[in-house]
Amino acid sequence: MSYTRKATFAPQPSTVRGQAVHLGGDPKGANFLYTNGRAVIIRNLENPAIATEYSGHSAQATVARYAPSGYYIASGDVNGNIRVWDTTQAENILKTETKVFAGRVNDICWDHESKRIIAVGDGRERFGHAFTFDSASSVGEISGHSKVINACSIRQERPFRAVTCSDDMTVNFYHGVPYKFVKSITDHTRFVQCVRFSPNGSHFVSAGMDGKIFLYDGKEGNRVAELSAAPNSHTGGVFSVSWSPDSTQLLSSSADGTVKLYDVAAQQVVSTFSPSDAPGINDQQVGNLWQGQHLISLSLSGDINYFDRSVPGKPSRVVKGHQKAITAITFAEESKTLFTGSYDGRVHAWTDGRDGGLDIAGAGHTSQVSVLASSKGKIYSIGLDDITRCIDVQQQSYDAWTRSTGSQPKGLAVHGDVAVTSTIDQTLTVTKNGAQTGSLKVDYSPSVVAISRDGVELAVGSADDNKIRFYRITGGGLEVSAAPVAHVEGNRGPVTALSYSPDGQFLAAADSQRAVFVYETKTRTVKIHQWVFHTARVNSIVWSPDSLHAASGSLDTNVEVWSVANPMKHISIKGAHLESVNGVVFLDNDTIASAGQDSSIKIWSLKHF
Repeated sequence: MSYTRKATFAPQPSTVRGQAVHLGGDPKGANFLYTNGRAVIIRNLENPAIATEYSGHSAQATVARYAPSGYYIASGDVNGNIRVWDTTQAENILKTETKVFAGRVNDICWDHESKRIIAVGDGRERFGHAFTFDSASSVGEISGHSKVINACSIRQERPFRAVTCSDDMTVNFYHGVPYKFVKSITDHTRFVQCVRFSPNGSHFVSAGMDGKIFLYDGKEGNRVAELSAAPNSHTGGVFSVSWSPDSTQLLSSSADGTVKLYDVAAQQVVSTFSPSDAPGINDQQVGNLWQGQHLISLSLSGDINYFDRSVPGKPSRVVKGHQKAITAITFAEESKTLFTGSYDGRVHAWTDGRDGGLDIAGAGHTSQVSVLASSKGKIYSIGLDDITRCIDVQQQSYDAWTRSTGSQPKGLAVHGDVAVTSTIDQTLTVTKNGAQTGSLKVDYSPSVVAISRDGVELAVGSADDNKIRFYRITGGGLEVSAAPVAHVEGNRGPVTALSYSPDGQFLAAADSQRAVFVYETKTRTVKIHQWVFHTARVNSIVWSPDSLHAASGSLDTNVEVWSVANPMKHISIKGAHLESVNGVVFLDNDTIASAGQDSSIKIWSLKHF
């Protein structure tokens, strides 16, 4: 048995309100760079479904930049570490690691020779450092600021020049190499978020939360003009600016929810783009990139907006997805669509991943989505907002009805129009089409639930005595029998996942002690006890459509694919996700999708023995 990774639906860039996001571009123009969690994401501009990740950081990554040569990437994290790694091989071999200061790295810039790096951020003793990438030797001093430095830029030709900007409301200008402080520019009246040299080195610009954009001479650092004085300029703070490849135009992204295109020579706004008709907080534009013919801007929500210079107004394309950990996943067989829910309450629908995941329309969950379950063209969901909701698969929108679970929900199972939830107050509740038809108070802590394929039996896993209890669903699926008709107790830890096989013969039960047991449904005896290759809590267990295999995802970051016919043979997808694997589903007998704490979805092709 073997596997290959077929696709990666990457997470969106991490964003923080009030903080700029510095996107990186590939010198060849094919890819762009950003970070989410501990990962650096390398994503194709033309087809964002093509993505890879670098997972070498042990702390949250914050920024990444290609060297102009294209052979290396430098990435920084919240602990002040800069890792320089190879881009030419799949292993991304580490070249050097340097601790530049004791705090968050906000921006990184290479010189045009791909030899020297300036890194800036929030340190205790210093806010910036200039060094050679291969030996980490100092090549000057980044000084003159009294607060965190938000961005830096190096002139891409000789004579070497560098600029930095800071929360102390100044822009500092340096000569190099070695880099030394020359002067401090005090044109801004609020935090300065971004500075960028033009590709030809003739000018640089600064942008700040005062809504101002200033243009300066690239060699001497003298002020040339205030671009933001032009009519129709931004009305809010400016987070990010990017130059056109020919150094004649400038792209700016603002807290006012708009993206503007400036003609630098004419000092005029030539185009305005607005991703939303009524911009809210999540529509603030916090980062951008001009890469070849691609103009992109990043919303605070994580949406990546593509713009066409010839068509002002709305984005020509919007790539959506999760920014936070994916906590639930299910598959709608009839539409071949994946549905995923995340820690922040968002639910997305995925087909090919080319434009990311479609937002589900309507009022959704306000906190973590705990479970998603598919049945008859509907997706049922429960969340930590103590609400059960329903999504119409065809319309990809929430139904009008919602139902309170009364307390924090733990488990959800559906069959046809019938849904059963288990809650932390030791209650099992049955609903049909959103209306409650029965409930049962139990004397244990029900964790997870599953309904048999014929809809007449309910299996309930316990979080305290490790038992699985079975109940009859009677009255046309509208009531649960008052007492369990049987129970099994093979699992050695709290039951964390339950799944009936499609042919109805087996029930797979996973637990917190890394084991997966398979029980025969007729005899309620253990069929398989050898599925114990995980090393931590198992979060998910699902069956293939033909009932010959099962797949599980675990806190240990691995996905295991099991065989019923050969219980000791299995496929181990080690490190399937950077963090915990929170869910797995079969798309067909030979393909699975996994979702994890790293906010990504991965599609795996399997080759069974």
